[in-house]
Amino acid sequence: MRYRIMEANHPPKELFLKAYSRFYHSLKKRYLDGIERANNKAYARAFYFQTLFAENKSIPKYSVFFHFLTSIFNHYRKVDQSHSLELTLGRLSEMEERTSTIIEQTMIIRTTLSERFYQLNGLYIQALKESHTSILELIVTEQRLLKYSEKKIVLLLALNKAVHELHEEFSPLEEEIEQPIESILTRSQQVLIFHYLCQSHVGKQKKNVSKCAAALHDFLGIPYTKITNSDLYKKMLRPLTFSSPKTTLQNLEIVRSFFEDWGLESIIKLIDLDIEQLREKMK
Repeated sequence: MRYRIMEANHPPKELFLKAYSRFYHSLKKRYLDGIERANNKAYARAFYFQTLFAENKSIPKYSVFFHFLTSIFNHYRKVDQSHSLELTLGRLSEMEERTSTIIEQTMIIRTTLSERFYQLNGLYIQALKESHTSILELIVTEQRLLKYSEKKIVLLLALNKAVHELHEEFSPLEEEIEQPIESILTRSQQVLIFHYLCQSHVGKQKKNVSKCAAALHDFLGIPYTKITNSDLYKKMLRPLTFSSPKTTLQNLEIVRSFFEDWGLESIIKLIDLDIEQLREKMK
């Protein structure tokens, strides 16, 4: 979600309250409208909860600067709520200096042997494990945040508060569904999703099936001894012929809607081509 610049200049506290209200109601509407429009309500509920609240892309959760910012803000909200925003903004230069130091240390580690990766900031190690983000991408995010104006920082804090409260508001619904997205997608559909992600990433080069299968194992939390012996690897080897043509076509249509929600046109084109070829074979 891009921050909408408010129509008029407001003092920080007033801007925060107005922005929080706008973000809260806008995100809540998107969540409820998305569920209302969907044919599969359970899938939509899990999907929109994940993308809007649990893993909102506009929240830089692996950023050191963002961690400093929210930690200090939450501290002041507990000890002096009426002045928490002003007190937080008063420490921006300190946060920026500490973040710049960590960026410099990270750049030094990045240019040395990988054995020193354990010296990275804990948030960066977590990002490398969980999101397959590169160190360079993490640094770029930090540098972008360091250029934020005071107004943008207030908007970021407001968005974070709205996302957090909506997460709390709707999470009881999600507790009834174990592994919401994974439990709704079949293994074959999960394989197809990773197949297209890998295919899109490597472009015209031949995809590395072992690496793709290993990444899928890690994502799903499924252990393996030898990757080439795993069922996921065997499915990844021939994702479009592993199931019957009719089942594969149904899976492709489901996977297409998954990428459609993300607006990934390049992958949608690949899927459309496979759907067309499969339908020709089924005639």
